[in-house]
Order: sequence, then structure tokens, then C-alpha cells
Amino acid sequence: MAPALAQGRNASVPFSYIPDNTEDQYNQSIRSKTLPVGSDGFVILSRSKPTEYAVERYNISLKKAWSATIPLAGDETIEAFVQNGDAALVVTHRDNGQGTQALHAHRINLGNGKKDKPVLLLEAPASARKAGIAISPDGTKLLAYRYSTTGNQVVQGISGSLYDGKLQKVKDTDYNLRDLRNIVSAEVIVNDAGDQFISLISENMDRLTVRQYTLKSPDAKGMSVLVGGIFDGKRVYIMDSKYALQPNGNLYGVVLTADEKSGEYYSLKAVKFDFENEDMVFAEEFRFTPEYLASVNSLDKSGGAKSNRLEDIYLTDLILTPDEKLIVLAEKKYMEGGENSPYYAKEIHLFAYDQYMGTAWSSVLMKNQKAPADEAFTGISYRHHLTGNTLHLLTLEELDGKHDLYLRRIDTSTGKAEAPKAAGLNVADDKNISYVKDFTAWLSERDLVTVVRPSKKANSLQLRRLYIK
Repeated sequence: MAPALAQGRNASVPFSYIPDNTEDQYNQSIRSKTLPVGSDGFVILSRSKPTEYAVERYNISLKKAWSATIPLAGDETIEAFVQNGDAALVVTHRDNGQGTQALHAHRINLGNGKKDKPVLLLEAPASARKAGIAISPDGTKLLAYRYSTTGNQVVQGISGSLYDGKLQKVKDTDYNLRDLRNIVSAEVIVNDAGDQFISLISENMDRLTVRQYTLKSPDAKGMSVLVGGIFDGKRVYIMDSKYALQPNGNLYGVVLTADEKSGEYYSLKAVKFDFENEDMVFAEEFRFTPEYLASVNSLDKSGGAKSNRLEDIYLTDLILTPDEKLIVLAEKKYMEGGENSPYYAKEIHLFAYDQYMGTAWSSVLMKNQKAPADEAFTGISYRHHLTGNTLHLLTLEELDGKHDLYLRRIDTSTGKAEAPKAAGLNVADDKNISYVKDFTAWLSERDLVTVVRPSKKANSLQLRRLYIK
């Protein structure tokens, strides 16, 4: 079989990598550590020393233009990494050990790598919930926020400050949420205009609420829907949720619900929040029936025991296609047993809705990935990229005896998926790290960079540029 990817001349350079074990493996704050910068190249965020990160600029020939270091103090962690055309921005979270927590922003000029003085974005009591940062897709708006909670950590409000891409404060923000009962989770999203969206789950994991706050008006717009409750005699609750602001200006929310008594997956529900027209559009509920489980099991050719229930499936991505079809991805991933047990990433469940939120298609892609505890999901799971109506999924797997990066192409119009094709790298398969997916990024429709260790160069990781055939 012909390789799916090609390598150009001078298409790799050695790459130094130090794992960051402070990251939440299931809910990474930074999913992309390589960011394209126009057509001129890209910037990478990597751990250069145990207490230091580096932001590095490369051109498209993989020549390093500059490197800027960001020292960390004590238990300080990296919370965000974006670029806005003028600068790369890195946001850190620090507990100073004196009763307060703080968010700092580091701004690095993309042209010359010069660092500005770090900016203190926000402070909050260390005893409160962890302070958060939301950044617009174009990197020109940053919202640093803190939670106001009751004694048992129930959210009653959110306050913070909105900044522009030069880290100048635009305004202070304050959201009173006391009219909602028993808020379990609150997610903050900001768009390129600086409008803020607060997505909330409340009322015993039953209600989904979204509120929009704009720079033009002090009045909030709100939409709310009950997605949990009693259905078919079963008490159903929200067990996982994901929200995404899309290029059409609409916010989409998707939840997985489960039967409270048995814990079994019950359904997937999706909602489009159209604030411009003050309208909510509900998708048809997708039920996880015994027939659906049987269809998943029928695709599993691994030879292992078949599952007797759906489990360990998490919402991972919401993608909007050019024809406004919403693609929902959910992946089965879990840790086997206790500490120092291996991690697994298996099948991907895909659900598609048309522009009216009608069901378009659904499918399941089978894969079987395993990693040692110290690597967790560093090299397994997947990376995706949408080109027109083609969704590319890149994975590290062993198929037909070949340990390699594999590319899958999915036609989002029909859901039809091509068979996985190997990149032809023959990735090293030993006890050392051989692929770090967080550094994978598409520079254009057919041009990507990644960090991988081919068996022919098994002594070190390589930053490598690849071309999709």
C-alpha cells in the first residue's frame, strides 16, 4: 500500500522533549503546542528544563528563527498558548504559597522573539476554585476569571477582567448566577469581538444554560434547556458535556446522558444556541440502544472479549464543516487499573447533524492504542484537521504488523471513511517515547509538522514536516 504521507528534502531536525507530568491527561488545558503562523512557519511551546518552558519560532524549512524562555516558579503551570499574528501568548497559573493564586501572561513578539514584561491578569484566594482563562480563537481577547462559591464550592458567580492581544485591560466583568440552583460546572468562552459566553450545568446535573454578555450591552441574554430528568421511567443525568463556539457565530453544546441507577450511557443530545436570532435549535436525541452496542462490537476485530455495555466514552471535539454540518467526536479512553497501569484509547464515535440540526449520519472508527502509564495519552488518541468536507484523523497505531502514523480520511457529507493508510515512517516501537501528538499541526491543507521517532533514527525524536498525498 502506498504511504499516505511524503517527506521532502531536509524535512526533519532533532527535537528535545521533556514530558510535563502536571497535565490533566483527560482534560488538557493546552491541546496544541504547535501553532501555524500564516504561511511563514510556526511556533512551538515545549518544556526545555524541569522549571522552564521555551517558545520557539521555525520557518517552513524547519530552521529555528528564535527561542524565548519562560521560567516557572514552584508549582506554576502552563494554562494557555495562543498566537494572534503579532505575538505568542503564554498564560501561567501560580499558587504563591501565601494564600493567593494568580494568572500571569507572557507576550513574545513573533517577529524577533522579544519578551515583554509578564502581566498579572488576575489574583484570587488560593482556597477558591482554580482561576481560569478563556481566549478568543484569533488570540486578540483574553478573559481571566475567578469563581465566587458557597462553603461547599457551589458556584454563585464569576468575575474577572477582559484584555486585548497586547494585554491591555478592556473591562472588568461580573456575572451574578445566584438565580440558578446547584451549579455543578461553569465553562467560559470568549469570541473575537470580546463577547463572553457562560455555559452552565445545574439542578442536579439536569439543566444546560448558556448566557451571553457583550461589550455593547450590560444586559445578558440567556437560553436554558432541561436535558436530564425522568425518561421512560429512568432517572437520567448529564455525565459529560462539551461546548464550542463556531465560525458562524453560534455556540454548540453537546451532552452525554446516563441512567443514574445503572450508570449506563443513555443518549447524546446536541443544541445550537443562536444568540443573534435568540433561538435554540435541538437535534434529535441519539439513543444508545442494545442494537448500537451490538453494531460497535461487530466492528471490533481485535479478538478480545466483547463489551457488554458502553463505557469510558468522552466527548472530544465539535467540528463545523463549510456547509455548517456539525460533527461530534467521542472517544473511548481509559486507564486500566490503578497507579502505573497502562492507558488505552480505542474507538471513535462520530455523529453528524445538518445545518438544521437534523441527523445526517453516525459511524464508529475502530482503533486499539496502548501506552505505558508514564506516557499516558501523549502519543495515543488522535489529531484531526478539516479540509473542506474532508476530515483527516492522524493516529499512532500498529496495523498489520506496522507501527506507524496512520491517516484516515472521512467524507463529512456522507460519513464514509477510507481505510487507514500508513505514513511510511516505520515509527520506533520500544520502551522510549516515539511520538508526541500535541506537536502535530497542519500548516496548510496538505502540509503538516509533527514530532516523531522513526526506527531509522531511533536515537532521538525528530521535528518532521510531512506532505499529504
